Amino acid sequence: MGKYNLHLRSSNSPRDPVITAAVKGIENDTFVEQDTSQNEQNGRCHAASLQMKSLAGHTTEGDVDVPRASEGGQNVTSGQHGGQKRAETRPRILTQVAATLVMAFVHMGIGAVYGYTGVTLPELTDPETQDLFLSPYEVAFFASLADLGGAFGSVFGGVLLLRLGQRTTSLLGLPLNAACWLVMAFAHSTTLLLSMWFVLGFVTGFLSPAASMYVLEVSHKDIRGLLFGIVTTARRFGIIFVFGIGGLRIGWRAVGFASSALVAVPLVGSLFLPNSPRWLVTRGRFEEARDSLSFFRGNSYDISSELASITEQVERSQRRKSGFKDQVRMMMEPSTRKNMALMGFLSLLSPFSGIVVVIGYAVPILQINKADIDAYMSALLTSVVFAAGTVVHICIVDRVGRKPLLVVSFLLCTLCMASLGGYFYVQTTDIDVSAYGWAPAASMIAFLFLMGIGAPVINILQGELLPTSVRATGISVILIFMYLGSFTSAFTYPLISSAVGVHGAFWIYSGVCITIAIVGAVCLPETRGRSLEEITKTAPAQSTQE
Repeated sequence: MGKYNLHLRSSNSPRDPVITAAVKGIENDTFVEQDTSQNEQNGRCHAASLQMKSLAGHTTEGDVDVPRASEGGQNVTSGQHGGQKRAETRPRILTQVAATLVMAFVHMGIGAVYGYTGVTLPELTDPETQDLFLSPYEVAFFASLADLGGAFGSVFGGVLLLRLGQRTTSLLGLPLNAACWLVMAFAHSTTLLLSMWFVLGFVTGFLSPAASMYVLEVSHKDIRGLLFGIVTTARRFGIIFVFGIGGLRIGWRAVGFASSALVAVPLVGSLFLPNSPRWLVTRGRFEEARDSLSFFRGNSYDISSELASITEQVERSQRRKSGFKDQVRMMMEPSTRKNMALMGFLSLLSPFSGIVVVIGYAVPILQINKADIDAYMSALLTSVVFAAGTVVHICIVDRVGRKPLLVVSFLLCTLCMASLGGYFYVQTTDIDVSAYGWAPAASMIAFLFLMGIGAPVINILQGELLPTSVRATGISVILIFMYLGSFTSAFTYPLISSAVGVHGAFWIYSGVCITIAIVGAVCLPETRGRSLEEITKTAPAQSTQE
């Protein structure tokens, strides 16, 4: 039979969703896959990659041209394609890095919240202070109220992220974050101080998942671990920031003023970034999703396959309504429920590994030692090492994989917490340990370095193991467990220390570390080098009944 050259172009109808068709050649009634950049002789047919806006999968008559080619003739439309530049095979990196750095400053501000109590409690509990003074009961609340607020903020954030997206949620939360810091800095009563500390935690509760999810969803699969590691490292630098300022002995109010300035960069930078392409697809805004993905991958990079994969998964999951209650129902699907339970368990346990206490009570713990070392400078050193561990995480997470990093680091953290508890136990006996006054600081430094390597794995898996259609609500639910765990850990440390001694508290944290390592080794999947859609592809599609 005669040979035809088929030229397919995308529909301009705004009502049609996006479908990507494979490039085919037609010869003697046989379909043969072709390279779109070739322009072969002998009447073989070619087609450019077809992108149509329809999830239903149809084209209009005006969208398809089928010109007849003579036997052995040339492709009559080849002139339209022969001069086109071959699409880039690697995505653009610069825009992804720029977006990551903007969101990294959000997490730097969150790190300042985590480190604030660790460096300001000595001043706020000084009986000779002329400023605000916190009683032991108020200290327990001050060390933990931000985490309690974060739990409530995560619930609120689930609704915001679903309706407004990560970028708009960040733009809403950043000014509130700065306002809380400033009110705290001017507070003249412990009630106002504690109240604003709770509100600041509330704002952090929805800012944290917004910034994290944004980086996860705009990152290419080959560098997702690296970029998310940058975000985690920025949080460590937030701790260094407040520990460094606190070490200058300029007062807890000045630390609050300085922390409020951290919102400037992400507030301005977010204005120049598009919404996440995955969130846009969940809202049915396909053209904006295409533009957003092109922004992060580059105009010369072929985004067809990635966009089609995103659209396919979202369409499969969202045949029903996409409200908050519907997302909760979708989270009850077997595979999603299993991953939610696993990450919720690990997120609840991780604050009891000792990380919350070592950071939140850094200076008071080192002052217990009564060694001839500066507690503030030692705390600053531990925070620097914490950040250094996260830098190591960035360098190896996409090479070694998520699972080995988590298992090995938490196993070694078990030894660090056990040795720290052992030192404080020996200190309660008649044995002279004055020659080993460096031991607690060394144990804390080693612990935080290892935590910097392994702990970010839990954060990145919180988003990777959930489908796009339920990621906003799912992460918010998981973070509720994490914040409640952090609140309980920080609040109960003084109580546990009084009941079983400081050494007993750290031995408990040692047991939690080895539990996390075992659960991770047995239950966690490896997600390195896989797209978010590939990771959750095995999740069973649920047909709509509505």
